[in-house]
Amino acid sequence: MVKSKKVETDDVNTSTSSKKQMKCKHPAFVGGLFFMLVSVGIIVAAMFFVLPKEIANKIMEVEYSKVGWEDNYRIINKMQLEQINNFVKEYKAKNPEEAKPTDNKDDTSATTPTSDNILTKDQLEALKASSFIEWNKDAKITIVEYSDLECPFCIRQAKEGIIKQLKDKYGDKVNSIFKNFRWVPHENSEIEASASLCAGDLGWVEAYSSYYHKIFERSNGWNGTGFSKDNLVPLAKEIWLLESKFKECLDSKKNVARFDADTEEWKKMWVQWTPGNVIINNETGKYILIAWAYPITEFESKIDELLK
Repeated sequence: MVKSKKVETDDVNTSTSSKKQMKCKHPAFVGGLFFMLVSVGIIVAAMFFVLPKEIANKIMEVEYSKVGWEDNYRIINKMQLEQINNFVKEYKAKNPEEAKPTDNKDDTSATTPTSDNILTKDQLEALKASSFIEWNKDAKITIVEYSDLECPFCIRQAKEGIIKQLKDKYGDKVNSIFKNFRWVPHENSEIEASASLCAGDLGWVEAYSSYYHKIFERSNGWNGTGFSKDNLVPLAKEIWLLESKFKECLDSKKNVARFDADTEEWKKMWVQWTPGNVIINNETGKYILIAWAYPITEFESKIDELLK
């Protein structure tokens, strides 16, 4: 019994000693625990706040690199916003009845495209009948480029040769159609569109294609007058069109109506950016919109999707 009491006494002494040690180490223990909790908090904060910011910065770096870095990106976005605002103002001025609010809030038929973008056979035939079709007329895929010869982003897409590169890759599987339309009131847009159509009237698709491509290639401005009106007739002569016939066509302004018709067609296709690219499967009538001057990979993915 005495031995047992000694063990119990030893246990009590050991317990008391441990408590004393814990009391001695308590400040350091609390400090370490506090430091650990702060560290965990910092890591969590980094996961939820810092990392997303880094990801966002990386995404923006990719966007900046497409246009020659951040300053150009901001300038281009500002110009695009100005284009949109100018277009809206002009459109409302010409169509005051559409600018008025409507009481029928449930009716979205005039402002919302259908979920399935499909052209009927008649619609597709009408689109092609009014167009100059480049490359294989029997191709499964048609790329319709709704453009503006004075639009900075349209100029960019043209100078990058996006459509030509697609032709080189897909060959006879694709053809293309280039159409002008009114997006913003650029000073020379209408007369350049009319001149291009005159070139097509006199020299068919080859002359049309050559003419508008040369305007894009030689455009040196971003203010709606990148290609001078004074150069329209000399350019026609350069591609071997008869000067007198070309001037007669241009002075008559007969192609302004076609320019306006292409603009109305653009609206019906719900193309709401510049350039507006429409990729069409000619067998099914299904089409996909690519708004703005995207990298060629975006076009390739949509074409591949429609070729399936």
